[in-house]
Amino acid sequence: MTDTTQTRPALLLPALAPLYAAATPLALLWLRVICGIALMVHGWPKIQNPTGAADMVAGLGFAPGWLWSILLSVTEFTSGALLVLGLLTRLAAGGATVILLVAAYFHWVALGQGYGGAELALIWSAVTLTFLARGGGRFSVDHLLRKEL
Repeated sequence: MTDTTQTRPALLLPALAPLYAAATPLALLWLRVICGIALMVHGWPKIQNPTGAADMVAGLGFAPGWLWSILLSVTEFTSGALLVLGLLTRLAAGGATVILLVAAYFHWVALGQGYGGAELALIWSAVTLTFLARGGGRFSVDHLLRKEL
């Protein structure tokens, strides 16, 4: 069994410890909600036309394209809504992370845009990966239900 406790370095200004302790859950809430809203806003046009990305996903090797386009649409929008609520946070963050990493590949490799084209997808995937690892935090429905994946 591995030790999962983390030791933190000593603070240069220990008097700030209560401020950091109070700010951390609020910062995680803000990051989770903004990430969820961004996914919902980006996914909303896809929900309105769920098979609209069929040619794009088929071009990436996901066949049948119409099915993967629907899964992309539903996953992107729904994972955003779940992240906003902090409900099934790890599941939502996992689905979003996969989508964002595929988007990074699409922009970097398939479209040949390099890092500049993939940058936002990489940044957002780092955010969703954080919630996959940490869960929804203190201000989440998961926390209220006292259940997480």
